[in-house]
Amino acid sequence: MISIIIPSRNEVYLDRTIKDLQKKAGGKIEIIAVLDGYNVDNRIEGVTYVHHPEPIGMKYAINSAADVARGEYLMKLDAHCIVAPGFDLQLTSDHQDNWIQIPRRHKLDE
Repeated sequence: MISIIIPSRNEVYLDRTIKDLQKKAGGKIEIIAVLDGYNVDNRIEGVTYVHHPEPIGMKYAINSAADVARGEYLMKLDAHCIVAPGFDLQLTSDHQDNWIQIPRRHKLDE
């Protein structure tokens, strides 16, 4: 399983990014959204939210999500990106020990 960490500070596309990940995953994934210095009223089912009332910065936000992640693999994704269908299966099938992989992603920009 891949734990997907999404650090976010007032990101307007966070929900779209999360829904895109849920729609395009080919296997089981865990999504952890870090709300850095803000909160959201409507939370998406199946997503773990880590809320920091005061901004702590991206590095610390990512680390706070890694602390609660349960997946065998960690993936960090910006809160304004979408991915290809089956992205998780492709990443895990191609992975080798001591590799850092970066999936192709597309920026949401209306």
